[in-house]
Amino acid sequence: MLYSDTRQIEMKKNKYERIQEVLSVLGKPQQYSADFFIKHADDKEMMDLYEEMRKYKEAGLSLNAFSDPDVNLQWNKLNRKIQTGRNTWTVFTAIAASVVILFTIGILLTTDWSADQTSQMSQNKLEIIPGDSRAVLITSDGQESFLDTNNSVSIQEKLGVNIVSLDRNTISYQAGVGEDTLLVKDAYNTIKIPRAGEYRLVLADGTKVRLNSETELKYPLKFAGKQREVELIAGEAYFDVVSNPEKPFVVRSKNVDTRVLGTQFNVSAYPEEDLNITLVEGKVSLNNNLSKQEHVLVPGENAKLKDNDTQISIVKVDVKKYVSWIDGYFYFEKERLEDILVKLERWYDFKVFYQNPKVKDYEFRMRADRNLPFNVVLDRLEMTGRIKIEINGRALLVSDVQRLEK
Repeated sequence: MLYSDTRQIEMKKNKYERIQEVLSVLGKPQQYSADFFIKHADDKEMMDLYEEMRKYKEAGLSLNAFSDPDVNLQWNKLNRKIQTGRNTWTVFTAIAASVVILFTIGILLTTDWSADQTSQMSQNKLEIIPGDSRAVLITSDGQESFLDTNNSVSIQEKLGVNIVSLDRNTISYQAGVGEDTLLVKDAYNTIKIPRAGEYRLVLADGTKVRLNSETELKYPLKFAGKQREVELIAGEAYFDVVSNPEKPFVVRSKNVDTRVLGTQFNVSAYPEEDLNITLVEGKVSLNNNLSKQEHVLVPGENAKLKDNDTQISIVKVDVKKYVSWIDGYFYFEKERLEDILVKLERWYDFKVFYQNPKVKDYEFRMRADRNLPFNVVLDRLEMTGRIKIEINGRALLVSDVQRLEK
């Protein structure tokens, strides 16, 4: 047998096993979903397959034309198609989806929970805890240092700069006598905040920066040239900029440059989400690199650049909605459930499974301390009577209450 034939067989076998794994999760989400989401969190192909098959399963749950399907027969058909079908992922997705429609008639998502299971779920809620201060610092020579409440830092960098811990959640860049800034290239640090983390730093000019979960910021050890530039590669940061009229401060993020002299503002630039720049005090100028337009914000305004768009929209907002995280609480005002859970995910570190995707668009109002136990926050959402949330390990299963009652 040729090597290419052997490789194709192995690829088909692998895809068959992946389809079977997704079917297991869809059939018994309470039993398998937690491990599944943790295992494949970074596997986009697997997540895409899961989402496609889930959609077919949702459709299958509403079909009444079938009863007692012969699942074994369907699997045999699938197996024969795998052996002879085209070698494309799309074919496997389509085949699997047709099986799911029949398969799901005999397996219901809504399982009755025993008292023991309910007790276990309550215990599992305590396993998901609030985030805390943690970060990874990458110095100019590529060395990584883990920062948390237990580690103090004292690092000698290039240019005579010392990096020291001010407290358990803040590092500071303190300039000393050293090489000429202009003669040293690539003298940058990068700080990365993981999921369920946040951190603070004081830049070389004294500017204070608060960093939210899943954030990455790149910045120079010393600010050379005519302006002070940092790059918010991803995530969310709150800047309290030291005023220096002769050297403006610039934050580069998702095709927009925010230019200030001295002010306080928040930038949220998560991947695949809208860019939001919220001004708390002072004045900022925005340069849209996509439309080549310039905008000016005054306090209380928010500039939004929608994902995959080129035009910035500016509106007056309740600033607390955008900066509440720096004061240690969540602030949701008529916000979609999916958007709420995305923010909670970053802080509490879990995965979400929606039994009914329609609930993603349900809107909620809620304020909650970021240090509250996870189950308390979820209870507030459930108290609306619109959704039911079950926990299995680090996975959430969100159901539509009205649907469950049918």
